[in-house]
Amino acid sequence: MRIAVVGAGPIGGNIGGRLARQDKDITFIDVDPAHVQAIRKNGLQVDVPDGNFNIPVRILFPDEIEGKFDLAFIAVRTNYTGNAVNSIVPYLAENGLLVSLQNGINLPLLEQAVEPDRAIGAALRLRSVRLAPGHIRTSWRGHLHIGHTHGRTTPQLETVHSLLSPVIPTEITNNILGVLWSKLTYTCFGLFGSLADDSLKNICENEANKRLCVEFFAEVVGVGRAAGARFIPFQEYDPVTFHPDEPHAARLAALKKMWDGWKNDDRRGPIRQLKQRVKTEVDQTFGHVIQEGERLNVATPICRSIAGIIHEIEDGKRPLQLQNYDELAKGIA
Repeated sequence: MRIAVVGAGPIGGNIGGRLARQDKDITFIDVDPAHVQAIRKNGLQVDVPDGNFNIPVRILFPDEIEGKFDLAFIAVRTNYTGNAVNSIVPYLAENGLLVSLQNGINLPLLEQAVEPDRAIGAALRLRSVRLAPGHIRTSWRGHLHIGHTHGRTTPQLETVHSLLSPVIPTEITNNILGVLWSKLTYTCFGLFGSLADDSLKNICENEANKRLCVEFFAEVVGVGRAAGARFIPFQEYDPVTFHPDEPHAARLAALKKMWDGWKNDDRRGPIRQLKQRVKTEVDQTFGHVIQEGERLNVATPICRSIAGIIHEIEDGKRPLQLQNYDELAKGIA
């Protein structure tokens, strides 16, 4: 099986590197010249809890792709999904598969390029970062849920499960959209915590910010439930706890329980990107919630306001600061 990994960053480099270490036929595709050149010169360095490793791998720029691939993992940030899919689809074999290894809900985009049985979504729990060009690190082994939107287990899905399971715990689900919506709450939570260069522990020490966070959660979960998502619980929290139909006091108590377990130096979300004024995934994460809210007539004023603030930070028009939460609260009052 010839496999392409489109995006050799924190997710693609991590999982693709593990597969390459298992002697799978892996070709990485990336657009970052420094990253590509570092890997070509020194190999791909992957730091994982069960043993760091360095492995020589084949890595190409998109205009260097050739031949046909039986499977392509899409592992770019969600704002580049369209470009990634368009770059690899012409090189898929006749029955080649597309698998999304991304944040957000990208599976419908893959289904626009190939039929549903050839499009697979993966919901990831993988705390991975790129430390430097050619160097990926994750603090835990991670876990994947994989599935089709139609919920059936197909031979294609079983093939991907057999491929991934030896390198990362992988579970087939008949509820991939529900799992992806559950993960989306976590991704959006990271963006909520990225309006200031501070930890969530400190941000939510303020009671007003705790209440703001509870109402933010209610928007995301409310839209997901209206869209038909069957949420699953995480170790950290159960999204349905924050549904707007739940009593506010119960939702606030659930957040305070989470807050008690946070650390003072716990950073979440794309702080590093925002400091560098790099475009984040806000339009594909909060943006998806907002668009679905519009379609389903569910109001999302907090999500809209957070997206606007993040855009201003990306553009250098607003600093990362705790005052952003005060302005957020005033803007939706």
